[in-house]
Amino acid sequence: MLQVAPASYFLRHMQDSELKMMHRGLGPQGTKALAVPLVTNTSILRLNLRDNWMEGMGGAAIAEMLKENCYITEVNLSDNHLGDYGARAISAMLKENSTLVSLNLSGNHFTDHSAEHLGPALITNTRLRHLDLSYNSLGDRAGEHLGDSLSENTGLRSVSLAWNSIRGRGATMLASGLGVIHLKISTRPLKPLSCL
Repeated sequence: MLQVAPASYFLRHMQDSELKMMHRGLGPQGTKALAVPLVTNTSILRLNLRDNWMEGMGGAAIAEMLKENCYITEVNLSDNHLGDYGARAISAMLKENSTLVSLNLSGNHFTDHSAEHLGPALITNTRLRHLDLSYNSLGDRAGEHLGDSLSENTGLRSVSLAWNSIRGRGATMLASGLGVIHLKISTRPLKPLSCL
């Protein structure tokens, strides 16, 4: 038994193809407890853990699980306050995971430092098709790191960077890396290059 409040929900749904545990307040410890049985679970293909305050430590537990689980193809970790620590763990996972196709990391307080880790992981991982990094704190340096990576990535088809602060040189670097089919950086206006 997991010894956390949503344990009974998990036990009832652990054989489903999709596990939705949004807004459950798992926190880092609850997330760690949930990650343990997911390592060997062969039923769950889609995992939605949106808004659980898992923070960096919980994100690291999910990342470690995804290094081992070769069945889960879609993961939503949005609004979990993962921060730079969580981004580093997710990046390490992306270098090893070959089954993940869709990853939602929106609203996790990622910074330019997070992109320093995510960039190289996106070069290595060619299986991931959809990545959502919207509603973070990514700036121009992140745009530069991600732009370099997107130019070398052969798998991504859509990337959302909406509601970040990527402008100027960062936006230019992203544009040069547009091998992806769909890149969304809308909502915050870009400054014209002549103003830089």
